[in-house]
Amino acid sequence: MLSSNQLTQIVHKYLGLYNSTDCIQQFCKWTVRESTVGGRGIIATEDIPCGEVLFVDRPLIFGPRCGNVIRGCTVCSKFEDDGFFKCSLCALLLCSTECQDFHTDDCNIIAGWKKKVDIEEIDEIVMSHALAAIRALSLNQEQKQFMSALAAHTLPQHGGEIIKLKQYFEIPEEIEKDMIFACQALDTNAFQIATPYGKKEMSLRGLYPVAGLMNHSCLPNATYSYNDERQMIVKTSRFIAAGTEIFTCYSGILWGTTTRRSYLFKTKHFWCKCERCADPTENELTESRLSLKLVLCRDILATLAALGLEDSHLCGLLFYHLHATLAERARRHPDLYDGLKSEIESTIERAYRILRGDISAPVDLELRYRYLGPDCEKPQQERFSILSI
Repeated sequence: MLSSNQLTQIVHKYLGLYNSTDCIQQFCKWTVRESTVGGRGIIATEDIPCGEVLFVDRPLIFGPRCGNVIRGCTVCSKFEDDGFFKCSLCALLLCSTECQDFHTDDCNIIAGWKKKVDIEEIDEIVMSHALAAIRALSLNQEQKQFMSALAAHTLPQHGGEIIKLKQYFEIPEEIEKDMIFACQALDTNAFQIATPYGKKEMSLRGLYPVAGLMNHSCLPNATYSYNDERQMIVKTSRFIAAGTEIFTCYSGILWGTTTRRSYLFKTKHFWCKCERCADPTENELTESRLSLKLVLCRDILATLAALGLEDSHLCGLLFYHLHATLAERARRHPDLYDGLKSEIESTIERAYRILRGDISAPVDLELRYRYLGPDCEKPQQERFSILSI
């Protein structure tokens, strides 16, 4: 296991902080050390003002998210195209000759495996889900060392993409182990890569190794965004004093405490004990905050609809939050239920249609759909009993 100093040196080299002519990147105000919340984390070495760029990360590997059930090009990620075709050598789905020319590295790896079935029998969704892990086989030794230093969940459910892949290919044991570890590292550390507004593309995930070292808090002091080159720009979201750990948020920051903690346990295998989760007032929004959340959800959904993104992953989450807000209002004020019933049912139906099967979906999505969706015939009191769970 690498020491914190060794890992810091690898991180600095990966970010280009050594031998750089860019004065902005010749130093940084943080280091990798043991964390008080467990494992290692990124710790400020001096005071850092709000809004300062901490680092610009890039993915070691990336690919379609495992929650995707949409057919899309494995190179450009476009999912609305009449000209999709499978590569005759590797079975990856492509949309053009340009993308076919660009997928050589992926193709060379997959084409080297002996096929158990004909190309046409290979499920392109399985190929898409396994692609990020397949790309880990192209990493150089330093990159592999960096990935191996990241936390990785080893429970049986992590690595299922490769088990499915083996239905179609004979994969050497060592390569299989490397890909399963990549899946484990991805499930532990990957970030969803934002889809540019107006573009109908598959949702992607990327293993950003430096950002992956940040631990979680439901009150994060750092935020991140992406540029057109899939680089992640991590900035402080408030003043950070020297010696303070730098946190990001692994869950939906607008989610309620029960949903956040359940999601983190389901996907990251820990129960969050941060300051926000310990705050008893967090479990119930005030009426003014409930109204604000309602307005924000509706306004953002209207904007996304105007951009033609009604079926995007973000829309699914917003429909869920709009539903949850309406349902909470009806729970508090039963006399409003009849007027809200139609929208409560339609919003959870839209959220369920978009998010079902997605690992990042709220943990109570299916339960809400079953009890509060349009097909439920239970009486009002019984339908809302799930909100007190």
